[in-house]
Amino acid sequence: MTHLMKTLSLAATIALAACGQQKPQTPPASAETAAPTISGTQVVDPKAVPVAFRGLWAATDADCAKPAETRLEVGVDHLTFYESRGPVASVEATGPDEIRVAIQLTGEGETNQATYRYRLIQNGAALFDVRSGLTRYRCPAA
Repeated sequence: MTHLMKTLSLAATIALAACGQQKPQTPPASAETAAPTISGTQVVDPKAVPVAFRGLWAATDADCAKPAETRLEVGVDHLTFYESRGPVASVEATGPDEIRVAIQLTGEGETNQATYRYRLIQNGAALFDVRSGLTRYRCPAA
């Protein structure tokens, strides 16, 4: 055997012996529990949207500039969509950066109850609508 092969063989033998003496490792935390939380997502008031979720959101820059289908304004106590608006009835944290918001929507001559789940992604730069799969991005301040 060459010197390199002997060295590799010895290293493999030592590694195998060491493996039998190691303590079992705990599985890594799931991505969901390991994800950092974004400041301002804690639900303090069950009728107030957490600070990190508030603001103007839209799927495109063009939708930020004018009323549009994907545009959403999230206020302390209300949500405003393109053709409907509603006061927040309740807010519940469903994950480190996720909330469930129940609102009473009024628009187009109708009023109904609605529930939305929103998750902050991209370090708070985007708002993911869990139900529809739509991602909206934080609009620049006017």
